[in-house]
Amino acid sequence: MHISLDIPWWTTIVIGTICVRIIIFPLVVKAQKNMIKLSNHMPVITQMQQRMTEARQSGDQYESARAATELMQYMKKSDVSVLRNFIVPLVQAPVFLSFFLALRGMANAPVESLKHGGFWWLQDLTIHDPYYIMPIVTSVTMYITIELGADGTDLKTMGMLRYVLRALPFVILPFMIHFPGAILTYWASANFISLIQTGLLKVPYIRKALDMPIRIKHASPVAGSNRNFVEEFRESWTNMKISKQLAARERADAIQFSAAGKGPIIKTFKYDPTKQKGQSTILTKNR
Repeated sequence: MHISLDIPWWTTIVIGTICVRIIIFPLVVKAQKNMIKLSNHMPVITQMQQRMTEARQSGDQYESARAATELMQYMKKSDVSVLRNFIVPLVQAPVFLSFFLALRGMANAPVESLKHGGFWWLQDLTIHDPYYIMPIVTSVTMYITIELGADGTDLKTMGMLRYVLRALPFVILPFMIHFPGAILTYWASANFISLIQTGLLKVPYIRKALDMPIRIKHASPVAGSNRNFVEEFRESWTNMKISKQLAARERADAIQFSAAGKGPIIKTFKYDPTKQKGQSTILTKNR
């Protein structure tokens, strides 16, 4: 595109980013739908999690397992999953890494046309921003996209992980200032596109056309939301382990049940009761 259409490198990077984001836009819509449904069911889910935690803390393993099973069944029935919120980030990760490595390689080579393919104050895309404008813009827009749930990530439903996501843009800012302008151009444009997508998905006509569910505004705050990070981390980790163990047990039972139904009959008796061995012996003696 840069060579055939004689487009500046920064424009080429932006257009390439737009094309990629258009391709994964259906996944963004799917993640947004799941995020809204999960938010609508969050009060009930939180109550079940709280019940499971209280049962575990009181030493009632049976009630804890029962609550965990009910939670899994409820989420399955409601067709919601916390993991679905990570669909877009998981898809974007290899895309981002590909752009990052390719642009870094081109900047380090360097590709001569990148040295004058920039814009305004950053004409040379092979070096870092001398005024640190692009790193700051990238970090701020990244924080806004996380707060708004632009890629289907709702912080309210992520528990302890929301603290990590909120801190991430500021943690990586010291590293961003050393990135070449080509990488920051891609990163910032990707963030702006995410914000534009979020704005479009708030338009009623577009939401109706995409069959987006209506978000329910809950009047009362979610129970247990005032816990600190350490407590929430510990409880979430323990509940996750219990749910994982129960899910693994259910899968093992299902596999065993399926194998028992399809395989040969396992002998669990000393003799075949259908032949009535004892009755035959008595009849023989009577004769």
